[in-house]
Amino acid sequence: MNEEYNDFVPNVHFELIPIKDLVSNQDYQRNLSMQHVRRAAANFDINQVNPMKVSRRDGINYVFNGQHTAEIIAMVSESRETPVWCMIYDDLEYNEEADIFANQMKNVKALSPYEIFNANCEAGKDKELLIKGLVESYELKILPSAGVGGICAVGALENIYDKYGYDVLDRVLRLIIMIIF
Repeated sequence: MNEEYNDFVPNVHFELIPIKDLVSNQDYQRNLSMQHVRRAAANFDINQVNPMKVSRRDGINYVFNGQHTAEIIAMVSESRETPVWCMIYDDLEYNEEADIFANQMKNVKALSPYEIFNANCEAGKDKELLIKGLVESYELKILPSAGVGGICAVGALENIYDKYGYDVLDRVLRLIIMIIF
């Protein structure tokens, strides 16, 4: 690799490491949430798994990002022998791990409910396509922000559908149209 790019590529390598060989008990980490692990395991999708960030110090593999992922995979596979992809840092000190853990998500832009909804439509997800079709059957559009003939409250549409079903969402949309028009 051209040395002019070294400042933009972390000094890491990737390895498959069995979960049993990973340690996740650093004081700076949040507590393991078994409720989150169970919920994620129930919806496990191998294509959603990210590599774990691991600092190898004194021959020990310290996970500083991915402890929940490791536990989810162990639960789904029913084995701590299951290997997971790890992004290994060989040259970090404990305080550097803590700093990365604390600050790695500061500049990540979260997806908006509209962006998630739109991507799920493009992925062909039934729920989102049903909601979109229902909204469009009233000659409305789902929009990222307020606009004429549009609905931007994507979360509300999904919550109504999830809690009460298609028929109630249909009635709510009809009521809105009757009030507005």
